[in-house]
Amino acid sequence: MWALLLVAVFAVYGTLVLVWQLWAWLVLHHDQGKVVYFIVLTQNAERDIEMVLRRVHHKCLTLEYPTRVCVIDAGSTDLTIPIVERMARRGMPLDILSAPTMETALETAREYGEATGSVRCIYQLRQGQELTTIVC
Repeated sequence: MWALLLVAVFAVYGTLVLVWQLWAWLVLHHDQGKVVYFIVLTQNAERDIEMVLRRVHHKCLTLEYPTRVCVIDAGSTDLTIPIVERMARRGMPLDILSAPTMETALETAREYGEATGSVRCIYQLRQGQELTTIVC
């Protein structure tokens, strides 16, 4: 009697796991090819940019879909861009764009989001400021 009940419980559990795995497979394959972007707006942020990009990259690694990071620099005169370029050369999936001012960078970020159709968050980082979320 107990053996039959135990077999029934495992059969129900196995069926539920199979249905869940099939559903997850279908959902993941439905979104295949979709890339989600995280945009970081920078301006003279050489002191903080590497740490911020590492944090965003770590967040990207925890997601189940492909991600990229786009850095839009608003006319930095320090080492922000060379640091970002070094991180891109080391294998971090980065796009790098330039804008003359922070307002233009924000507009570029919005246009970039409309063009890709898959922007998850827009962050802002300036010298001496914390990373702030603009859109998430």
